[in-house]
Amino acid sequence: MNKNKTETAAILAGGSTTVLLALAGLTSVLKMATPSLIFGFVLVPSFIFLVNCIHFYYGDKTHPYGLAGISFSIIYGVLISFNYYLQLTLMPKNIPGLDLLSMNNPNSIMWVIEVLGYFFMGLSTLAMAPVFGSTAVEKVVKYVFILNGLLGIGGLIGYALNFNLSIMFFGLILWNIVMPIGTGALTYHFITNKQRVK
Repeated sequence: MNKNKTETAAILAGGSTTVLLALAGLTSVLKMATPSLIFGFVLVPSFIFLVNCIHFYYGDKTHPYGLAGISFSIIYGVLISFNYYLQLTLMPKNIPGLDLLSMNNPNSIMWVIEVLGYFFMGLSTLAMAPVFGSTAVEKVVKYVFILNGLLGIGGLIGYALNFNLSIMFFGLILWNIVMPIGTGALTYHFITNKQRVK
C-alpha cells in the first residue's frame, strides 16, 4: 500500500474510532438506547479497519499478532453488528414473544451476544498489544489495549458467574474512558511519527 494512503487511512481510522467510542460510551452511560446502538453499530467497521491499519502500519512486526487481532475483531464485528441491527430494526416493531431478544431484558440472549462480542474486541486489542512499546505514546496504547483485553475477559467471566450488574456497569464506565484514550493516543502516534509501511 502507498505510504501516503496508508498514513491517511490510519489517521482516519484512528480518529473515527476514537470519536465513535466516545459517543457510544457517553450515550450508553446516559441510557440513550437508540443513539448508543447506532454509534456502536457504526463503530464496528471503524474498529475493524483500525486493526487492519495497525497491521499495515507496523508491517512484519505484527505477525502473528496482527492476524490474530484482525480475526478477533471480525468475530466482534459479526456479533455486535448482528445484535445492534436487530435491536434497531426488529425490536421497535413490538412483535409479541421477542422478550428473549430484547436488550431491555437483562436475561436476554442478546446480552450473551453483547458480552461475547466485547470479549472478542478485548482479545483483539490484547493480541495487538505486543506490537506497541517503543515510545511513550505507544506504551500508553499498549497498556490501554491490555486493560481493554482484561475488561473483556472480566466481563465474560463476570456475566457467566452472574456478578452484580453494578460491577458490570463499573466495567462499562472504565471501558468508556480507557478505549477512547487508547485509540486517541494511537491516532496521535499515527499523525506525529514517520510512517512504517510493510
